[in-house]
Amino acid sequence: MSFAAASLPGALSSELLLRRRIPAWLLSLTLHLAAVLVGSLLVRGSQLPPSGEEASHPASIVLARTTASAKTDYFTPDEKRPPETDSAAASADANSSELSVSLPTADSPPPSALARLPELPGRLAPSGETIVLKPQSTGGSGKSISRLTAADKAAILAEDAARPRTAGPTGPEAKVSLFGSGEAVGRSFVFLIDRSQSMGGDGLGAIEAAAKELATSVANLEETHKFQVIAYNQKPLYLTGRELLPATAGNKQQLIDFVKSLPAFGATEHEVGIFAALKLKPDAIFLLTDGGDPMLNSGQLKTIRASAKGTTIHCLHFGSGPRGGEPSFLQTLASSTGGSYLYVDMAERP
Repeated sequence: MSFAAASLPGALSSELLLRRRIPAWLLSLTLHLAAVLVGSLLVRGSQLPPSGEEASHPASIVLARTTASAKTDYFTPDEKRPPETDSAAASADANSSELSVSLPTADSPPPSALARLPELPGRLAPSGETIVLKPQSTGGSGKSISRLTAADKAAILAEDAARPRTAGPTGPEAKVSLFGSGEAVGRSFVFLIDRSQSMGGDGLGAIEAAAKELATSVANLEETHKFQVIAYNQKPLYLTGRELLPATAGNKQQLIDFVKSLPAFGATEHEVGIFAALKLKPDAIFLLTDGGDPMLNSGQLKTIRASAKGTTIHCLHFGSGPRGGEPSFLQTLASSTGGSYLYVDMAERP
């Protein structure tokens, strides 16, 4: 008792001292805020799920449908969609701007009955490979010239002859001669050169000699004259384009450069080259060849003669050493079209 009595005055004095330093209202506000904070933490902690678990949230699917009357109906997947009340509502649904996916039904046609894209002809190019399409020499029926029959070729040229012929070169005529051959008189000329392997540098060397001879001969042509150069083996190769060219200085130089750089390879198809030249309807054709196999037979010569109306064919026959044996088909071809024939012995040329 004596201790309590002795300490009471000191406690009262401490409380009085604290009240003097902190106002009563501030102390009350602090205690209330602390109580609210502790209570909030206790309530939140009681609502947290146990450690390692996530709170689950129930979810459901609701389907919505907008009808023609702009009314929206909501229903779950377990509920059946209410039937349409009239055909107008069904039509409105069909014209709706909402995206829909149509699933196959029993009435849908099988995939094989659906339209397919047309297949491209030929094989597809492997990745990284480029297929270059080259123009093919064809006749009027689309067949390859080398595969046409004599009747087909005659029909093609007869069709060409029936068409109105475009105006040819005008002005004075020119006279052209190669290797001392007979002169061809006219305003348009085609120089038809056999480029098979036997005509090249590893054979007779006739192509190189032809380039030098042409450089001299075409120099006499005027710009009013026209010409074309066609080289052939199994198919024809033109100087440029597939028509007669004006004899300008530039075209003359192209002609010389073309023949100088002409590679010789492959077999010989005389008929292919001759028909390509006749299609241009020139006044004269100079055929430069060694007359190698296959030679033209009598039927082919007859077809060519019938087709070469107004065009003379001058044949230059290249060989090595004196020509012997039977007359060449080139002689028959030249005489039947009003042209000239010349044998050129490459062994005697410098």
